[in-house]
Amino acid sequence: MTVRKFRPPNRLANMIKDRGGVLAKDAVAAAEAGVETLREASMAALDEALAEIERRFGKDAAERASEPYEVLYLLASRVIDVSAFVADAGVDKAAMSLCGLADSCAEAKAWRWDAVDVHLNALKLLRAVGAQLPSEQREAMLQGLYRVSHYRPDEG
Repeated sequence: MTVRKFRPPNRLANMIKDRGGVLAKDAVAAAEAGVETLREASMAALDEALAEIERRFGKDAAERASEPYEVLYLLASRVIDVSAFVADAGVDKAAMSLCGLADSCAEAKAWRWDAVDVHLNALKLLRAVGAQLPSEQREAMLQGLYRVSHYRPDEG
């Protein structure tokens, strides 16, 4: 009995061997340029989400106590989704903390308005000047938000 080996052509290996195509640095530059086209729309969506949170959950929102916890969570997660262009400002991390706070309030079935207000103020500040803050100050603020969002009044 004779054993015959058959090796099908490997398309990827042939493509690698062929000359031409795009250099990695050119592909990265093109990808960055493509992402940059999303900046304006992302920043507009970020500002819209922050304005909607303020309108529905801010101190002056007349009906904020009747709003569902899930709405705050969804709006904060929308902020996270579009905050890639301000990642150095900490807006995304503050919004994650706000999501945690919304979860905490939903579990307790009670709003903690002082904590919500602190988060909204922090989001406004970080959106405005977060990237210019020294990283230690920004991190201290974010750690404070994390502690506020995970504080359980019943646990002391």
